[in-house]
Amino acid sequence: MIKLSPRLKLIYDMVPACDTVADVGCDHGYLFLSLLENGVAKKAIAMDVNKGPLELAKKNASEAGLISNVQFRLSNGFAALTPGEADVICLCGMGGVLMQRILDAGKTVAKEATCLVVEPQSEYRQFREFISKEHFCIIDEELCTEENKIYPIMKIKYDPSFKEEYSDLELEYGPIILKKRPELFARLLDKNYNEYSKILSRLEKGEKSSQICERIRELKDLLSLVEQARN
Repeated sequence: MIKLSPRLKLIYDMVPACDTVADVGCDHGYLFLSLLENGVAKKAIAMDVNKGPLELAKKNASEAGLISNVQFRLSNGFAALTPGEADVICLCGMGGVLMQRILDAGKTVAKEATCLVVEPQSEYRQFREFISKEHFCIIDEELCTEENKIYPIMKIKYDPSFKEEYSDLELEYGPIILKKRPELFARLLDKNYNEYSKILSRLEKGEKSSQICERIRELKDLLSLVEQARN
């Protein structure tokens, strides 16, 4: 039985029952192996840009007796995946800008999937703005924590009719996170408030170049969003 970390368990829980799951950036393979082991997915396509993780995933699949259910592909993003091959695509554990580039380059593949489970570990606002402009709606969101950082996990789906424009608050914290208010949300807001306040206090005491003044305005806007989210 594969034992998942709390972060991977949250990702696992967002994957619906499907025929084929593609795990892009599969690392050790625990996610797709758990999905196969428990019958959530019948087949998996394990993909990684580096040979090392792919070989480790292959070894773990062999030891779990599941290697016949998996295709292993060396791939930069979605490059080795064709449209319609995977019902569900998991793209997790990387920066939001990199994930945006992968999705942008592989839009044809992403649009054909039933859904994607994504976990940007930075640039959340920019990522949400990108997917909404590309007509990917957010079906579900959760928060996870690892190494004292708090990340959003999103289930998204392409919908050509989706035209909703998220507010600044929704882009910053997630439209569904704001409705669900999971346990980690208050902790995230406190963490952000303390971080922004410390930086703002330091900047306000120093010299005020135009760049610093702009950063001060940004921090005040971010603090305002924290207060809106709390209320």
